[in-house]
Amino acid sequence: EPYTTLQLRKRLVDTFGHRPHSMYGAPPEGRAEVMTSLLREYAKTGPRRLVRSLGTPVPPPLMAAVLRELRTWSDRYDRLQERPMIRASQYMILRSPTEAEEKAVRLGSRRAHAAMRKYRQNLALWGAAAAAMATVDPDFARAFTGLAVTRGFVGSPHIDTTNIGPFYGLSVGDFEEGTGGVRVELDPMTVCEVNTKDRLGRIDGRFPHWVAPYGEGKTRYSLIFYLTEGEVQPKTTAVLGHIIEEAEP
Repeated sequence: EPYTTLQLRKRLVDTFGHRPHSMYGAPPEGRAEVMTSLLREYAKTGPRRLVRSLGTPVPPPLMAAVLRELRTWSDRYDRLQERPMIRASQYMILRSPTEAEEKAVRLGSRRAHAAMRKYRQNLALWGAAAAAMATVDPDFARAFTGLAVTRGFVGSPHIDTTNIGPFYGLSVGDFEEGTGGVRVELDPMTVCEVNTKDRLGRIDGRFPHWVAPYGEGKTRYSLIFYLTEGEVQPKTTAVLGHIIEEAEP
């Protein structure tokens, strides 16, 4: 989901000193005007500060298994795109068997049963992903309820409105090291790029985030491990990892 117009107006007030809208004056500006004002303010201040963080490396044999399953998945589904608002060649969401079975029993819904069928069709991919996760965070490997599987994810700033806490991101492909990370806002004037190539980086997707450039013609697969069931975790910091360096934007 994108930021709401109200959130964008609040940024104009809090970050750039615009006067708040008065209930007794003219109607507030619409989304297009608010976005234009924000872009104008950012153009005045210059590029935002960019910092970096490294995810935790996943052992090469497990990454080889993940890549093999992702290629098989990509061949199987060709042009599958389950989130049209995201710029990606392929995008699929897998639900954990626990979540899908619970909903199927409780709701008896066709969507829940379809989610179970899709999980069974991609059991090897789920297993390879979970094995990679277990090397970094065994508890999360047992707990995650959703897995977003993508190829060719580009840009697409958004926030995750259904996640109950931070997610882990993992990417693999022939793109260059140091490119194609997950960028996330630490604050309105600071962005952190988390290196997820053959690494698992933990990010709170309830902050605005997107995929950094990684070169035209390069292949980038990604796996996003997330939670949608359970107790909501406090929203504290955008990156759950050490920020190691400053970088040029």
